[in-house]
Amino acid sequence: MRAGDRIARGIIFSVVTFAFFSSADAMVKFLTGGYSILLIYFVTTTFAALPIAALIWFSGRPIVIRPRFPKAVLIRTLLMALDTFGAYLAFSRLPLANAYTLIFASPLIITALSPWLLGEVIGRHRWSAVLVGFIGILVVLRPGWAPLDIGYLGAFGSACAFAVALIITRQIGGRESDTAMLFWLIVGKLIVSGVFLPISFVPIAPFDLMLMAMVGLLAGSAHICIVQAFKLAPPATVAPFQYTQMLWAAFYGFVIFGNVPDAFVLTGSGLVIASGLYILWREHVRHRQDQASKSRPT
Repeated sequence: MRAGDRIARGIIFSVVTFAFFSSADAMVKFLTGGYSILLIYFVTTTFAALPIAALIWFSGRPIVIRPRFPKAVLIRTLLMALDTFGAYLAFSRLPLANAYTLIFASPLIITALSPWLLGEVIGRHRWSAVLVGFIGILVVLRPGWAPLDIGYLGAFGSACAFAVALIITRQIGGRESDTAMLFWLIVGKLIVSGVFLPISFVPIAPFDLMLMAMVGLLAGSAHICIVQAFKLAPPATVAPFQYTQMLWAAFYGFVIFGNVPDAFVLTGSGLVIASGLYILWREHVRHRQDQASKSRPT
């Protein structure tokens, strides 16, 4: 397959990934009107396990579930569980566009933590982008002007948990088994949400159970699609398509929930998205410079 065709297919998988995630998020928000987020969490995770299990089973590779780095995998699993819980809390309390704006802060948080957790040198360009991104978050939050709902804490906590989990993935990803990380991710989420099942369980209407199943299947399929996207195209090409979720948030927010983003949300989200894109571009430039210096004859 030609390089251009591979990248085009990678972009298609990326667009589908974030369409799936956004559709699942909209259904989660709808369901939180009648059910505990912990119950939704458990049921959707159960169904999300099905496509992921199929991916592992039919991958043709040895199925390895014993992690080489058990402590790192455990911490990553707990962080990803907190990421989902924080996102569900945000969706239950905020318009999707508001929640996504803070969730999109994860690239900023990764950049800010990289000098301490990865030993990377962050130049003034990326630090400036981080600062602009956090100004965008303040524009959305308007501290002192508007009441701060706990949903914002959930969204920002989700971004922080995902950022640290991704840093751990960078540290061990090349040496740890993909199947082990996926397996323990699902098991960990089921355990974390299952602990609260006795106090969160209520009978689920058939239609709502179908929606929960769709959420899980969409989320699990999205994980498969994003793996394929990163296999086919460079991360700098794939990652920016995450921001298409803001378009889906505006669409679902208006059509299903009657939400229209105000000027503060539009301005703040624009700053956060622009900062994230700039950070991705600077990382791409730095990677190319590093590759060029390594290939230069000495």
